[in-house]
Amino acid sequence: MVLKIDESKIEALAIGGLILGGGGGGGMDHGIENAQSSLADGRRPKVIAVEDLTENATVLTISAVGAPSATEQYVVVENYVEIVELLEKNYGLKVDALITNEMGGGSSFNAFIPSALKGIPMVDASCNGRAHPLGTMGAMGLAETPGYVTQQSAVGGDPATNKAIQLVTQGSVNATSTLVRKAAVEAGGLVVVARNPVSKEFILKNAALNTLTQSYEVGNAFLQGTTPLEKVENAANYLGGTVVCQGKVQDFELTISGGLDVGICTVQDQEDDYVLYIWNEYMALDKNGERASTFPDLLMSFDQATGLPITTAELKAEQEIFVLQVPYQKLALGAGMYEASGYERIEQTLGIEILPYIQDVIKKA
Repeated sequence: MVLKIDESKIEALAIGGLILGGGGGGGMDHGIENAQSSLADGRRPKVIAVEDLTENATVLTISAVGAPSATEQYVVVENYVEIVELLEKNYGLKVDALITNEMGGGSSFNAFIPSALKGIPMVDASCNGRAHPLGTMGAMGLAETPGYVTQQSAVGGDPATNKAIQLVTQGSVNATSTLVRKAAVEAGGLVVVARNPVSKEFILKNAALNTLTQSYEVGNAFLQGTTPLEKVENAANYLGGTVVCQGKVQDFELTISGGLDVGICTVQDQEDDYVLYIWNEYMALDKNGERASTFPDLLMSFDQATGLPITTAELKAEQEIFVLQVPYQKLALGAGMYEASGYERIEQTLGIEILPYIQDVIKKA
């Protein structure tokens, strides 16, 4: 059954998306704000199944790119419409449907506003069923497709502070994604992006399917809990994961580098020390110096007092948290998550090993 969007679904969608964000994917408040904007004045974004697309349909990805902790972020409702119209105008596209790039408290809702304002349906799919730090990871395998040329547009920044930027670019996924990331930095930390027009057949083969429905169901399971721990365990049980540790956040560091949040924190759980590595999302978890979980496994933090999911940008030293771990095999992943290049970037940025732990993930030649 196709998910019908109305006010009653928003909280569960936001919480489910926040959990699947794995520490990134934007804040829930921003996502709810976007959802409410899409429902204003009697509008309603429409969700369709991928099977309902016409055979020659063009599907466009809507994304937000930036560092979650940046303090000068500025995006308005009109920007979500502008990015679609920029590609339509500059490249003669007829956009038939939209998907979001990833699940997250904010990013699950990326396509809601342009869907509602332009009357373009959203497909119950995403480039990736969890959040990721790199645009190439949300390119559904196009980043390593020889000869593929993409179009991207990006808009963001506050005109009052002379940070407004509008970008239209065409080229390889890697080159254009780098330009968009730089645009986000110049805009004060955030731009909204339209990119990678593809076909129905491509979505069926390479996207993560039914992810809006899964996000809603994860959030709904969470909300059925009566205590903070029960809420987290409900989400864990739905996803096939576990509460891997709980304790106090110590030695927490988070800085912005290259438009992304980079950090590390330690959680003390009785006699055990857990170290979480951050690149917007949680990238790895070590237990007493031994690797316990590695991206694209899902790692997510929750406040012990409320049970609410906490992004890496919201995390604080001395905070008491639960940490959820879900094996990647239990997640809906897009084709971009099976390319080695993205994991190499994580290793270079954080200085930790990733690839030796995920050889079964990497797409075989």
